[in-house]
Amino acid sequence: MIIRRCTMFAVIWVFTSICTTEFALGSDDWPQWRGRGQDGISSDTGLMKEWSTDGPEVLWQVNTAGVGYSSLVIKAGKIYTQGDLNGVEHVLCHDVATGRLLWAVQPEPLRQQLAERVATEAQKLDTNQDGQIDEIEALTRLGFDFNKYDRKVDRDADEMADTRTRRLFAALDLDNDEQLSALEAGRAFYNEFDRIDRTDKSVDAGELGAQRAETWLRAYDADGDGAIDRKESRNTIAQRYFGRMDQRDRETGKSDDRLSREEMETYFQRREAGKDGIISADEMRTYYVNRYPQGDGILSVEELRGFFGGYRNGQGDGPRGTPTLDGDRVYTEGGHGDVTCIEASSGRTVWHINLSSDFGGGRPGWGYSESPLVDGEMLFVTPGGKQGTVLALDKHTGTKIWQSNEITEGAHYSTPVVADIHGQRTLVQFARESVFGVAADTGKLLWKYSGANNGTANCATPIIDDSYVFVSSAYGTGGGLARIFRDGDGHRAEEVYFEKKMANHHGGIVKVGDYMYGFGSGLMCMNFRTGDIAWQDRSVGKGSLTVADGMLYLLSERNEVALAEATPKGYRECGRFKMPGHGRPSWAHPVVTGGVLYIRDQQSLTAYNVRR
Repeated sequence: MIIRRCTMFAVIWVFTSICTTEFALGSDDWPQWRGRGQDGISSDTGLMKEWSTDGPEVLWQVNTAGVGYSSLVIKAGKIYTQGDLNGVEHVLCHDVATGRLLWAVQPEPLRQQLAERVATEAQKLDTNQDGQIDEIEALTRLGFDFNKYDRKVDRDADEMADTRTRRLFAALDLDNDEQLSALEAGRAFYNEFDRIDRTDKSVDAGELGAQRAETWLRAYDADGDGAIDRKESRNTIAQRYFGRMDQRDRETGKSDDRLSREEMETYFQRREAGKDGIISADEMRTYYVNRYPQGDGILSVEELRGFFGGYRNGQGDGPRGTPTLDGDRVYTEGGHGDVTCIEASSGRTVWHINLSSDFGGGRPGWGYSESPLVDGEMLFVTPGGKQGTVLALDKHTGTKIWQSNEITEGAHYSTPVVADIHGQRTLVQFARESVFGVAADTGKLLWKYSGANNGTANCATPIIDDSYVFVSSAYGTGGGLARIFRDGDGHRAEEVYFEKKMANHHGGIVKVGDYMYGFGSGLMCMNFRTGDIAWQDRSVGKGSLTVADGMLYLLSERNEVALAEATPKGYRECGRFKMPGHGRPSWAHPVVTGGVLYIRDQQSLTAYNVRR
């Protein structure tokens, strides 16, 4: 745990004073995504209206929140979130006063499933049955990604790289020439080969390119016709390069699905000038020192758990959804669609279901990202798919109450909200093709509006006021306001206006009075009912926001944090600071409650004192 700019005494004093003033934690817990009202607005008052150049005081900071993008919920002195610890998805509980990690649990059914899978995979991987998974065994089945979960050992990085290189060359260097060709290195190296193979600017790029083309033709041109076709390239390094090398005809725009000598020479000369297509021992040692300096190249069973234990995605690993608190229960949804109810005090699993395997859901491309929603005795989640887009469960048992078979579009990344519209308790969700409302008690489809949807990522939580619903998405789309009308025994949605500039990517929109604030083309303030734009400002760039005590708390995905007035009169910034980054965008939304601003960025969780 790291505590900055304050002593432990100061932390305790601040926390005590917070608990004994209007910021008593029980009065303004943050129990669900976007807070108690699902609107991104804190009920805190008496907060600072201006920050110093260093930003507000850091009460504490810890690095135990795990990898992921889950935001936070807070109740009774405890903070709950989700994150991958050593590659395994966990539900985490931290102490509000100090940030200390109180417990971290993997839901029991998932723990059992992972244990069974790891046992099976370990048996498959350990081909020589020596009781460990060595580098060759790991590379053959898992590829270089296994290195992410090969934990740090207390040895010199150069020494470790040399040991690993000698071990690999002993197994792969079949002709003992102290270098590895692509053929010797094998398929496991194909994605990393050009990273390991260093550039030598002193050599003749044309001559080297010609040599490499000749080497490939000798190795892969099975029919001897002077070219490598698609079939011949399969399961070789040429397959990885094929689409980049095979040039298209200028007139027809089509390629001939053959790599000629000329095409290969041209590619190697222009795109990999100075690379010889061979890995030397020195290049391998340098690669390990620079890219994977911590591991020993041997996978233990515990490390193997990390490889298989969480949600993986090229845009960032780990869970996305924020937990939901209700009474003495915590409800979570992981990236693979695992919905779990656990005890808030201990982390004990009460029940568990999976949106895909149990309810026919189709996981969206960047993983299930919504936060479960509790309303009365029901828990709402969004499996998506042919069995029904949204699902109502008994919050006590996880038993299905209904699934919306009248609407079966795919799930996206938004969290549903509930509201009374024309006297009907309505669940509103923003899915792949539309924002729609269903009767909360039966799942009957009431209305839908498709003006603001895109096919890539619909993320923002709908904003509802009376019979008006505003939704927004990015990727060249924008935001639209729909008005819901009674139509006989049913309802219908009609568009009031559409504004392309309010193209919210992921950061959510907050409505304060008559105006909305959100990130579209920069930060925007727009009249909710009319769509008139009051102002626009670049602010901190694309990000997320929370409102408290008349102020906007703005978090950029580039780790900048700013305070600005929530006013339609213009953008008035009142302080800004920069957080250290963690190699990924800062996408977990900030929380303000009890006089404290909480920001989670990957494994880092920081509490700032924003009390006046």
